[in-house]
Amino acid sequence: MKNSAESRGVRWDSHVQELEATPELLKIQAALENPSVKYPDYYLKPFHAYTTGNLEWLAAYEVEPATYAMGIRTFKAHPDWSAEKCFVVMRESITDAMKAYMKQHNLAEPKTLVDMGCSVGMSTQWMAQAWPSAAAVTGLDLSTYMLAVAEWNRRQLSKPNRQGIQARIFPDGSRLAPITYVHGVAENSPFADASVDLCAFNFVTHECPQHAMEDFCREAARIVKPGGLLTFVDNNPKSKTIQNLPPAIFTLMKSTEPWSDEYYAFDLEAAMRKEGFQEVVTVEADHRHRVVMGYKPAAN
Repeated sequence: MKNSAESRGVRWDSHVQELEATPELLKIQAALENPSVKYPDYYLKPFHAYTTGNLEWLAAYEVEPATYAMGIRTFKAHPDWSAEKCFVVMRESITDAMKAYMKQHNLAEPKTLVDMGCSVGMSTQWMAQAWPSAAAVTGLDLSTYMLAVAEWNRRQLSKPNRQGIQARIFPDGSRLAPITYVHGVAENSPFADASVDLCAFNFVTHECPQHAMEDFCREAARIVKPGGLLTFVDNNPKSKTIQNLPPAIFTLMKSTEPWSDEYYAFDLEAAMRKEGFQEVVTVEADHRHRVVMGYKPAAN
């Protein structure tokens, strides 16, 4: 993963070193931490070969280059594409699917958006760019390490001479809807009943057991407004690319994802319908990823 990223211009080591040399992150982390948050047991497992999973600095430092590596892997048939282009094409296919669904079902332009499990805020920033007229975009995550990097990135976007891939993708912070980051639990969120127009889970569910996914759907049914959208973006269990992976590669993937078997066996569409979401569909974003969507009907 690291080699493929660096082969397309991603500065993996220097990116990590830059963040390691940023003392401001500790202050941001302390300011964002909610001491009342109780971590679910499933979240305390090792993830992605990090012993403490998402609850450590190296995991947070490496999210951005690893995400670009994911885009490169998705579009390895285009060796001439930069890491930046791979990421942009991957994210645009996701937000385009959401916008097409909203148009098809006559859903209003979202004004309040929530990015559940936002990690270091890359998906949050993309949502804020896709809907720049939104009044508020909130990224929620359990890891204060991830949130600290997310907030630091948000602050850098409005500064001149910002370096790196994110600066090229989001060159003008003023074109993004306002972003706020919150430390919290997605299945027991701080958002009020019927207060959210668009609730998105971006690449979260493959890291969760089935009971957590059921809770996500239940919580979304509480916070999403009538006429609002719930969407899950993740690996597509029906993807031929994923199904045809060599056994050794698939075993390696599962070894760093403790809940992947539960994810691939879970009927996410059925869970959404159970909580009252209508017109639930799965759209292929690309040959590896899917967007599962449904809207909350208006009250009778």
